[in-house]
Amino acid sequence: MKKAIQTILKILVSGAAIWWVLSKVDVHEVISYVAEADYTYLLLALLAYVISQVFSAERINLLYKTVPLRLSFGENLKLYWLGMFYNFFLPGGVGGDGYKVYYLKKNYECKVKRVVALLLSDRVSGLVAIVIYILILLSIFISDLPIPYQDYGWVMIPFAVAGYYAVVYFICKSTIGQSWLVLIYSMVIQGLQMVAVVLIANGIGCEVCMMPDYVFLFFISSIASAIPVSIGGVGLREATFAFGSQYLNVDDGQAVALSIVFYLTSLVASLPGIAYMLKPEWIKKHKML
Repeated sequence: MKKAIQTILKILVSGAAIWWVLSKVDVHEVISYVAEADYTYLLLALLAYVISQVFSAERINLLYKTVPLRLSFGENLKLYWLGMFYNFFLPGGVGGDGYKVYYLKKNYECKVKRVVALLLSDRVSGLVAIVIYILILLSIFISDLPIPYQDYGWVMIPFAVAGYYAVVYFICKSTIGQSWLVLIYSMVIQGLQMVAVVLIANGIGCEVCMMPDYVFLFFISSIASAIPVSIGGVGLREATFAFGSQYLNVDDGQAVALSIVFYLTSLVASLPGIAYMLKPEWIKKHKML
């Protein structure tokens, strides 16, 4: 009953956020941006996103090895792709992590708490990478926001990195030796997703001079959508773009269209996970299928 109530509340939050977005933007304009997009750019964005997920799978595998769990590249990638699929279609956005814990416990007899700590450490590294990019954008490219001392945002980067090490040590101190490499992977992953956002923005006709603003909104929306109060971040992501566009003086219709296209891109990228949901025994096979 408790889980059912939580799911209903998340659906209501997503619904309310979507309703708010629809009341603020011209829906026909958003649809036209998506329908008239240059699909060459969108396909390149999909490729960049898929590559980012391959790096993301390797990032978590670095942490698995500290247990130690010896997953091959293929097994880990297939398990990760199944997790991506579950994260989209199970409420809360943590269904994929839950299955990973179940799979690893069943096949490798590892401690559940240890694996959960690894997964949490993995997510923290991604969050810190996003924060670093946000600080860089604020310091160099973004000037429209009423934030005091934002030109010195880069000064906060060492504190963000130090905070990352402190949190990782507290969560799972055995992974501290891999933390620097995990953070580098996270910077590459978020960088590739930034490339995907720029490609999508080009595809829907955004002005080149506004690209840093759209990337900034994307990173903020990534943090907002990770808050477990909606269904997979649906609604919160679009609301962030719509709300933020008012302060950055970017086209709100394009901003929401970009958000929707990125969501669809990540959704399409997760679809291969269907194969491993239907045939979980394929995960341990050496071939990709």
